[in-house]
Amino acid sequence: MFLSNVIIFLILLLIGLVYHRLAKRYNIVDKPNHRSSHTHVTVRGGGILFPAAALFWWFSNDFQHTWMIIGMIWVAAVSMLDDIYGLSGKLRMGIQFVAVTFAFMDLGLFEQVDWWALPILYFIALGILNAINFMDGINGITGLYAAVFFGTIMAVNVYLPIFDIRLLEYELIAILVFLIFNLRKRAIMFAGDIGSISLAFIMIYYMAQWYLVSREWTLVLLLMVYGIDSFLTLAKRLKNKEDIGEPHRTHLYQILANQAKVPHVTIGLAYALLQLGINLLFFILPQSTPSPYLASGILVGAGVLYFFGKNFVQKKYAHSS
Repeated sequence: MFLSNVIIFLILLLIGLVYHRLAKRYNIVDKPNHRSSHTHVTVRGGGILFPAAALFWWFSNDFQHTWMIIGMIWVAAVSMLDDIYGLSGKLRMGIQFVAVTFAFMDLGLFEQVDWWALPILYFIALGILNAINFMDGINGITGLYAAVFFGTIMAVNVYLPIFDIRLLEYELIAILVFLIFNLRKRAIMFAGDIGSISLAFIMIYYMAQWYLVSREWTLVLLLMVYGIDSFLTLAKRLKNKEDIGEPHRTHLYQILANQAKVPHVTIGLAYALLQLGINLLFFILPQSTPSPYLASGILVGAGVLYFFGKNFVQKKYAHSS
């Protein structure tokens, strides 16, 4: 197993190097503008490593879970096209809906949940897809946060052995390879939509699988740090009647990077470590899921802390560029 993982690492590293060269040749790059959190032209779409890792897992797993892989291919393809050409939001959302449907089919979810729960599950799944995409804006944050998620699932699998450990390993290897290009002061490759959306898709797959066993909504705490920054930022933008489809720089991590001038890697580490602490306290060490009452209290308390903390940072650096 160790040798096969080393081989996968080397193959994915080669894919990353080849893609980096091809992307530069064909101008698949992210050019900074006034809404960006970076200042240099950088290759976009390096997250192609994540669906590639899933495909390698599928090949080595006797082509099982094909519906999930079809959903992955769909959502990864449309995200890559969006990285290169830019697509309409309605088209992207439609493909995401179809891809999530394939993932649910693969898990047999439609036969195991009540019909009234389906709209809620779709809403959460599509929300996670787009929230993780919105949070992919600075060096290191996506890879580190995803590593915490998949590492958590791996730890949970010790007391709840329902997950495919090989897919977890392959994705963690892909994340490690990607961080070689991305976890640095000046990143040489960004994940792009294909990376953030593909990772989010696999996260949804694992969370839905866990939900079918636990039937607990409190699993959302696995993504609480991203969730609070995304949801409360979105709520404020809606309150201000802003176009939520337009790029912006009002997430807390963006304010810390752009106004407070905190290094990107430092912010990424802080988000990942904070989520790791939450996962340790409420999922890994107790070897169970938190109760709805505890989870509700945690979400409310964290939301209040976030609200006042973000307002403090915004006021302190209101005149910074």
